[in-house]
Amino acid sequence: MTAARRHLALGLFFGLTAAITWGSQAVVARAGTLAGFSPLDLSVLRFSTAALILAPFAWRGRHVLAKLGPWRLLVLACCGGFGNSLLFGGGVVFAPATHGGTIAPITAAVSGALLAIPALKEVPTPGRVAALVALALGLVLLGWDGLQGDHPGAWRGDILLFFAGAIWGGFTVLLRRWSIPALPATAAICGISALVVIPPWVLLGFGAVPDLRWQDAALQMGGQGIMSSVIAISLYAKATEYLGATRAACVSTMMPVAAIILSVTLLGESLGLLKLAGVALAVAAMLAAVLFTGRRSVGR
Repeated sequence: MTAARRHLALGLFFGLTAAITWGSQAVVARAGTLAGFSPLDLSVLRFSTAALILAPFAWRGRHVLAKLGPWRLLVLACCGGFGNSLLFGGGVVFAPATHGGTIAPITAAVSGALLAIPALKEVPTPGRVAALVALALGLVLLGWDGLQGDHPGAWRGDILLFFAGAIWGGFTVLLRRWSIPALPATAAICGISALVVIPPWVLLGFGAVPDLRWQDAALQMGGQGIMSSVIAISLYAKATEYLGATRAACVSTMMPVAAIILSVTLLGESLGLLKLAGVALAVAAMLAAVLFTGRRSVGR
């Protein structure tokens, strides 16, 4: 096997594993809310675990983080850390995991492209604009069952998931604009998020954690704190190293597919034709946006 093929195989393995891991986050979070955890409980379990594991990376990148300053780090933590987690956790309280694993990442792709216009001076080509419109239509199809009554009240969760995806799109744009290494940034974000969510959680009597089974808490710590916040990010960084940013982003479009499959098989959630059509349209549009369309800088 040539070096190029070996790099391609390794990149696909790392990228697909990261996408499947991230796709399982909605299922794990939904299982946590069904067990009785609040969004604040989930955020504490996630970020306290991840902060401890990633602390060495924060220390190693302390000089880069110091140049950013506390305010920029706080903004990043709000968009990609505790703010995103609280919105996402609140979303899956009302909406099924199939919504959580699709609406948030698809919205992130659309908002990231839109925010890149003023922030990075990158204007999408007509082809990418068409793909973004198709993504938006896929979102409508995915959330339609909540509006129609198949999942009563799911529209409230969909709104929270929409905002979770929107601020995540802003997070990715800020990472590119400020040129921040992924692992030190993630370590700092998890640490700041833990410092933000733990005090109110303690004041509220440690939430539901003392009253629920330790196995349920361990699932959240392992699934969100270790798998999604540590392992998936590390795998995606390796995939980007082997494949390049564009191909790695393409592989990450498998995340909604993984979320749908896991939600249906593990949680027994329904998958109607309309939702299936929304997933197919959204994933196809995401692939088209990455593989066949581009962006141009303002003024060119």
